[in-house]
Amino acid sequence: MELWVEERGGEPAVNPVMRSLLENLAATGADVSVRVPERELYEPSQTSRPRLVLLKSATDLALSRAVAEEGGGMAFLNPARATFRVHDKADTAARLAAAGLPIPETFLFGANTGADLPATDGGWVVKPVRGVHGRGVTFHEGAAPLVVPAEIEDGHSFVTDDGTRLLQRRVGGEEADVKVYVADGRCFAGEKLFGARSFARDEISPVDLGRRTEEIVLVAGEALGLSCFGVDLRFDGDEPVIIDANPFPGYRGFPEAVGALLAEVGRALEGACR
Repeated sequence: MELWVEERGGEPAVNPVMRSLLENLAATGADVSVRVPERELYEPSQTSRPRLVLLKSATDLALSRAVAEEGGGMAFLNPARATFRVHDKADTAARLAAAGLPIPETFLFGANTGADLPATDGGWVVKPVRGVHGRGVTFHEGAAPLVVPAEIEDGHSFVTDDGTRLLQRRVGGEEADVKVYVADGRCFAGEKLFGARSFARDEISPVDLGRRTEEIVLVAGEALGLSCFGVDLRFDGDEPVIIDANPFPGYRGFPEAVGALLAEVGRALEGACR
């Protein structure tokens, strides 16, 4: 079994919850290794394959390789094709909306659009369509020209940026995001203020979502074809709005999620053996 991750600070990005998951798997006798695809020369005809890959990397190389390997019969958690699609924020927003789920007012634009932001009371958020860890996200008040930065500092994320942007109405003002992580049909939710390094912080304030909001989150996973996933919520008054989705998040701040992740891995291994 393998865990595919990105590299961060020269090391595989394995946070405390993922490390605990690997330790628990090893305790059951599983042979588990961590792989950073960018460090390797990939040979598509290789014959030695793991029984299951936990696909946590968001890089272009890892996702392309995963889709190719899935076509050859390798098993992934989550499915490689579903993971690849969710990393396109425009595709994800469209599918959530088609499923009748609440998302902010959303537009798509490119570097040469030459248009102005529509006027709004709450302001706007501009996001790279392919982006990770909040890089390239900017906030705008009222009407202003739509401008795409010439270059985003990607922190060696190996994620390609072609200048395509998602424009979404800002919901919830300065309130914290509600991060919801799902595994084995269970929701682990907490509040975390958005920031340049918020993705790497373990501190999170647990919250009770309520049954209706949990149902919205679980339907989002079904619409996106994911069983291990995260969504970011904000609230428009009392109404939850999905502002982002993440296939295989880090579950930071929720060590109790390890049991649910183990159940997901067991289910995926059973499916791989059929």
